[in-house]
Amino acid sequence: MENSNRNSTTTTSREEALRRMTKLVSSFMARADCAPFREPVDWRGLELWDYPKIIKKMMDLGTIKRKLDSHKYATAFECAEDVRLVWSNCKTYNADGSDFFLIAESLSKRFEERYRKIKAEFDTGDEDLHAGSGRAEGDDSGGALQASPSAPPLDVRTKFASNLFRLNGDELGYVLQVLDLRCPHVIENIAPAQDDEPHLLNKKEKDMQAEINVDAIDSKTFADLDRFVKEKLYTRDSTTHHSSSHHHSSSSTTAGTSEKKRKTK
Repeated sequence: MENSNRNSTTTTSREEALRRMTKLVSSFMARADCAPFREPVDWRGLELWDYPKIIKKMMDLGTIKRKLDSHKYATAFECAEDVRLVWSNCKTYNADGSDFFLIAESLSKRFEERYRKIKAEFDTGDEDLHAGSGRAEGDDSGGALQASPSAPPLDVRTKFASNLFRLNGDELGYVLQVLDLRCPHVIENIAPAQDDEPHLLNKKEKDMQAEINVDAIDSKTFADLDRFVKEKLYTRDSTTHHSSSHHHSSSSTTAGTSEKKRKTK
């Protein structure tokens, strides 16, 4: 009887959490700065042909609202992950510091503030994830160690997946080598991937296509590889910027000298 009452309380709390999420998503949709996020990105109409290549799982607030209305979410946490995906997709596709990037970043912070209040008062299902995610991996460690609360958030994982596409062959080879040594279960050499596997990152290297399940990488390995990728891209971007600045400076100096000569003639 006691267990029955506890289960009933949990169900009621989760249902209320989902109702609060419906109100929260609706309030965001009503915001003027959320207009770009209300419907799916019309990448065909906008001729953003690289969008589906970079963004593997598209999401928008309108789709989330419809899923809430049709009771597609089992927990508020599942809904929150989709909302986070809206912001992380925008930040992944748009350049850091751009208007869209900054808007998504601001909305993400506002959402997390509101979601924390819901989580503090109701059962959102977050604890279920931490209790079961490690065992779902089926690795030799028994699973419990994989349920670390320090697992990288969704936006970090999405950005990491996007950054892998920017690596050269040698750099990608290093990433694959580390994964093969530490957690080989996250990588396979396969035929061309299907479009209905949004959580898997595909990277083609010569005649081999590697499929990496970023979500299955353990926290320690992920942190090491994320640091490696960021260092490589930072070094490359810094070199490119320096070269561009040097070229611009040289051109300006030449132009200035020519102008001075014309004035003295």
